[in-house]
Amino acid sequence: MLRISVVTLSLAAVACLPVSLAAQQTTAIRVADQTGAALAGAQVSSLASNGGSAETVVADGRGVARVQCHAGVTLRLSALGFEPRSAVLKSCPAEREIRLAPASVQSSVSIVVTPDQTPNESVTTAQEISRTSARTVFDALEELSPAVFVTRRGVMGYGIATNGTGAVNLRGVGGSPNTDILVVLDGRPDFQGEMGHTLPDFYSLSDTGSIRLTEGPASVLYGSNAMGGAVEIAPRTPAHGTEFELQSSMGSFGTVQNRLYAGSRVGRGLYTASAGINDTDGDRAYSAYHSQDGSLSAELPLNSIWTAALHGNYGHFLVQDPGPIFATQPSENPNSASVGRGGFTADAGNATPALNGYTRFYSTWGHNATADRNDTTNNFDSQDRITGGRVFQTWTPQPGRGENALAVDFGGDFVNYGGSAENFNVALTSVTLYGGEHQINDDAGFVRAHWSPTVKTLLNAGFRYQQNSQFGGIAVPEFGAQWHASHIFSLSASASRGFRNPTLRELYLFPGPNPNLTPEHEWSYETTVQARLSESLAASTTFYYADVANQINVVPVFVPIFHLFEINNGSALNKGVETSLRWSGLGAPGHHRLSVTAGYAFLRSTNMNALVPGNKANLGVDLDLKYAFLHATVQAVGKRNSGDSAPAPVQLGGYTETGLKLSVPVRRNLSFFATADNLLNHRYQVLTGYPMPGINGSGGFVVHF
Repeated sequence: MLRISVVTLSLAAVACLPVSLAAQQTTAIRVADQTGAALAGAQVSSLASNGGSAETVVADGRGVARVQCHAGVTLRLSALGFEPRSAVLKSCPAEREIRLAPASVQSSVSIVVTPDQTPNESVTTAQEISRTSARTVFDALEELSPAVFVTRRGVMGYGIATNGTGAVNLRGVGGSPNTDILVVLDGRPDFQGEMGHTLPDFYSLSDTGSIRLTEGPASVLYGSNAMGGAVEIAPRTPAHGTEFELQSSMGSFGTVQNRLYAGSRVGRGLYTASAGINDTDGDRAYSAYHSQDGSLSAELPLNSIWTAALHGNYGHFLVQDPGPIFATQPSENPNSASVGRGGFTADAGNATPALNGYTRFYSTWGHNATADRNDTTNNFDSQDRITGGRVFQTWTPQPGRGENALAVDFGGDFVNYGGSAENFNVALTSVTLYGGEHQINDDAGFVRAHWSPTVKTLLNAGFRYQQNSQFGGIAVPEFGAQWHASHIFSLSASASRGFRNPTLRELYLFPGPNPNLTPEHEWSYETTVQARLSESLAASTTFYYADVANQINVVPVFVPIFHLFEINNGSALNKGVETSLRWSGLGAPGHHRLSVTAGYAFLRSTNMNALVPGNKANLGVDLDLKYAFLHATVQAVGKRNSGDSAPAPVQLGGYTETGLKLSVPVRRNLSFFATADNLLNHRYQVLTGYPMPGINGSGGFVVHF
């Protein structure tokens, strides 16, 4: 949050002047989407003490709304087709930019790492993220939503290949490898071009500006791989002026993390740079991990309508896999993986009173190599790539209307992905056992309409048609409605379809390639009740039902000889309930404040994926002690089917994981912290055969100005 120095003239002057000046001060609020494109016609309301709207201003063609300002004023921002957002201004700067996230018919949790936050929103600031013990993007994701379950195998390093982890499961959809939950990195779909899975060790907190989770199908917006949901990771940008942050820590098992970020708004332009280094010896022999990453970005308004932006990043990680403690087959021998990956996104944003959006070109490439320490016939090397473009526009025929308002999103995507792979035998002079080069083209068009017939009602509908060079065409619709019954209660419901295409690995590589596979698909239905009982207390409950069909499974074939074969013969019916509760209060604002966030997810499935719990609960407690900040987390996970057979356990027991972080600011720009994980020293396994470390800790510092 912006802070300004106040020169105290005298006690009498301070007591008298603010009231008279408050009415005269105005602040230019620039409302933009997540790409920085202006949202013309957005509404900015200042809230009265009773929660009602005291003043509403409509943003002009540059997305700017000038509002009356006084310290502590609460603003409510909204734009058709985008999630509403609140912000508290602790001072009255000349100009302030606030970005809105796209609306979705699915329920969502936003983890927005920007300097704006109010206690009664489903967002958290960069400062709050740094107060937690999250080491990775997926750590933060799992901690803040009970519906998310992420597999891990040690202190740091998710890994790839046979025993790779970092698989995200949402409402029973997802798996290993993770091909059903799409990761969108800086506006571009990110997955290994041949294997189709995400690479969680590539996602660094060094440059993370926001993380947004969409639960349920997001295929209308993103197409394949978003069958069960999407995780959108956007780059960090400075709120104003120049920002610099250095964070460094050391801990158990020789674990070191260093993150550096610098950003500046110079004139009308915006420039950022980041770097990160992570290193650990691991909690088991042969479980070391090392990664390094960096990013650069620039954004420049060309005129009142057009803005150009370029963002690029590169990372490399080396991760060792010690193998399970009860290996049952040679492929589970200790191995290592070396992965280098980079990409860029180039945007041309446009904003007029009736039409705003962007035209985007992006590319991602990677080199992936795995080596078995004991079996030289099991070495794999691949190079993959993703190149594509996207046009996204929002048309608002009557900007500024609160009732009977209409907004239409429309656009298209094209993407080419693929690569080359080799599985070679080092002992036999690198003779290729299988592999080859393959690629697929995807082209799609989509449209989504948002209509608000009354100020309390919002209706959504969307449709996407995607043409694939391998599988032909597929159509996916979505429908949703939201009704604000009162200033306390709201009700929403949706139905949507999602899909994911077979990967190139499943089509042509291993373990039982079948070029005739067809896409998996899902119909999901949900309803949510939300209650904002007071400024400090909010709760929600979601009921959902999902019908997953045409799942790809590996089956044995005995004719003419024994071999494995992949076919579309799987299905599942998933149903469940998610609840969340957030309360904050206790003490004067900014001092001795306590906030509690709790959530519970219940899941039942006719075909439960391995390692997915049927019950999961999260609890987070934040206590501001004025001169220190304490963050505590508890995560309770139920029993899970291991997916293995003896000598491995068939079922993994439930576990409770606890964490604690104490942050102590010693100066305005310097703070020290200490963390402790697995405080109860429980022995448990998230991935079968990989015992998680006992109690461990770290300590470090943050410099920010």
